[in-house]
Amino acid sequence: MKNRLLAPLLIITLTALTVGCSKEFSGTGKPVKPDEYNLALDFKPSVDSLRLKLDSVYTNIWGENYSVSAFKFYISKIDLINTDSNKIYSINAENYFLVDAADSTTWTVKLKSAPFRYNKVAFIVGVDSLRNVSGAQTGDLDPAKGMFWTWNSGYIMAKLEGKSSSSTAANNKFEYHIGGFSGPDNVLRKTVLLFPFGEYSEVLPGSSSVITIKANVNAWFYNPHDLKIEDKPVVTTPGPEAKAVSENYSKMFTVTEISN
Repeated sequence: MKNRLLAPLLIITLTALTVGCSKEFSGTGKPVKPDEYNLALDFKPSVDSLRLKLDSVYTNIWGENYSVSAFKFYISKIDLINTDSNKIYSINAENYFLVDAADSTTWTVKLKSAPFRYNKVAFIVGVDSLRNVSGAQTGDLDPAKGMFWTWNSGYIMAKLEGKSSSSTAANNKFEYHIGGFSGPDNVLRKTVLLFPFGEYSEVLPGSSSVITIKANVNAWFYNPHDLKIEDKPVVTTPGPEAKAVSENYSKMFTVTEISN
């Protein structure tokens, strides 16, 4: 009789421990295998409502025509949030992902998440200060990706390059290489995105969910700081100007769709 009573009690105890431990979930830091992920962030490089096409001509808020030859950014420290229960699940804490508009295979970031219902996602745009000065430079952090300053020993958190007739730089080029991970001009930015009204990401055992996120190039040029190509075609060193640009592009993201 005692054994029969102990078995259900053991199951209840283990279940309670599992639920209690699931409050915070951290990834292993290892890359997620293709058959293991249950959540994906699907980034869509765009210009306002248009899908970004490299070398096509667009117009920013200031009426300046421009084309894009390079558009890249790092994301890291990803959190999934449920505002109803006020729970936050941090996943893949040691992984860094480079989204490159020129390579569509980088647009989808595959993650392993604890099963739950979420209505917000948050992440850092960039590479944190510790990882800038230590750790292996492999994978997306490989300097060969063109996102590391050897002269400054730090990562470019986001990059936008192209041409514009408004540019006063050589060959009408514009270049924004935004970096700097310490001091008052730190460009690391945390972005918190609410899902479309009434929509949730349902991460359930045996299934997957996709969060589609638009990354709007035109957001680089305004709000909260005016950035006109004519006035400032080149920002390629850490400092107040780089910080201002980072405050603009931190607002370029919008969750447009949830697929469960």
